[in-house]
Amino acid sequence: MSPPEKLSGCKVLRNVTLISLSCPRRTGGCPSRFFSPIAENMINLPYVTCVPDDHAWGFNMAMEAEDAGRAQGLLEEILKNTPLLHPGNTILSIFPHKRNPEITGALFEAFGQEDVQINALASSPSTISIVLDDKILNRASKALFGPFSFSGYQSLAEWKQAQEGKEQLYKEVVASFQEQRPKVYGLEYQDNQELIRVEMDTRRIGEFGMAFKEFARLGLNLSFLATGPCGKKESKKVGFCLPLIPEGSHERLLGALSPGPDTENTAPVATFAMNGPHFGDRYGIVSELLGSLEKARIDLLGLSCTIASITGVVPSASIGATIEAIKGCFDIPSVVERA
Repeated sequence: MSPPEKLSGCKVLRNVTLISLSCPRRTGGCPSRFFSPIAENMINLPYVTCVPDDHAWGFNMAMEAEDAGRAQGLLEEILKNTPLLHPGNTILSIFPHKRNPEITGALFEAFGQEDVQINALASSPSTISIVLDDKILNRASKALFGPFSFSGYQSLAEWKQAQEGKEQLYKEVVASFQEQRPKVYGLEYQDNQELIRVEMDTRRIGEFGMAFKEFARLGLNLSFLATGPCGKKESKKVGFCLPLIPEGSHERLLGALSPGPDTENTAPVATFAMNGPHFGDRYGIVSELLGSLEKARIDLLGLSCTIASITGVVPSASIGATIEAIKGCFDIPSVVERA
């Protein structure tokens, strides 16, 4: 048995409500209208994902439970119907600080072995965040300490003890700082990617872990990973990006699952990623980003926002305009292209 993969940390945010919504996608662009009223009403969003398909926008957004009713009312005015609320959730985040799908695969396999069903998932270059029911947090954290070890903690019991008292500290800094132009440590982008969207039965999450480990064996790094609603209780729409390889290769690996899932592919695409010191504790970050992309008429293909990071997917032909749009509303010291 291989030794546990060492990760830099693990963080928990309890008592959050997940809101899921879908609406027709009549045109391209970016649906900033969902987020501007939330920002105007000073509701913080520590977690947002978007995994659209050709027909509909699919969003998950998480917030403190006390803000969920207000957010639901604001969204209802826009949608003219009531978005789904999922109370009693926890956001569990791990920090691998690498894009290796081996880690995602090990996470999925561990959750499958412990029968941990996720409600939503987002990732960034440094973080993987999982939204799950509060009542299964102990089972999920136990699963993590199988394939992974964490800096500063020798055991699951030691990690649990370290979490006590940190919840209030987090809440005290949320939305405590507002900037005219949000600062970003840096913006990186990666071109020549393929976006794969697939429906995942969360009861079979361990089987998907096997496919992601195979991506790692082939030396393919994930540049994007997020889930969105798909209209079925036990299933999620999963979107992820991998480097372009010969046609059909990604599908063949996923087709090893039984039964093989249907996939939707878009290529070529580019991903962008950035993180800033105040992304997790101020209002309106997502609203400002989507507003700037909307003004530039950029078609958003995927979005993942968690902790202090944002990752997005756009058509390859739009990456230059995307970078300029982001520069228009964020203070960015450097732009780096990843190979």
